Amino acid sequence: MKFYWDTSAAINAAVSLTVKARLNADEHVARVHLFSEFFSTMTGRGVATKDAAGNPIRVTFDANDAAKWLRQFADKVMLIELEESETLDALDKAQSLSVQGARVYDYTHALAAIKSGADVVLTRNEPHFTGLVGNARVERP
Repeated sequence: MKFYWDTSAAINAAVSLTVKARLNADEHVARVHLFSEFFSTMTGRGVATKDAAGNPIRVTFDANDAAKWLRQFADKVMLIELEESETLDALDKAQSLSVQGARVYDYTHALAAIKSGADVVLTRNEPHFTGLVGNARVERP
């Protein structure tokens, strides 16, 4: 199986050992863009989760920890990118696919997933990928 990692899935892997363990088997794909999104989120607002006792907490990383985590993640995934012409051709079709505003970021993740031949797109934002991932399944990480 080949899994495409959206940024939200990578963030889940950073705060959940169970999700991170998914990287130990199968094939995994992501885009370089994920690195910037991950770094921005984890060194900024962070992510809400729960501690061992079930109490709500917000996890953030300092810049060094975010960079270190991303290097470890990068060792487990193959990176795929869209060419200029692929991106511009996709944007020509955006309106017909109801892609506008911030949904364009998920659209380009979906296009990279299709290009990579991913079987599954891992994301916490399943509705954002509706109608965009071709034959790939969309799953929560």
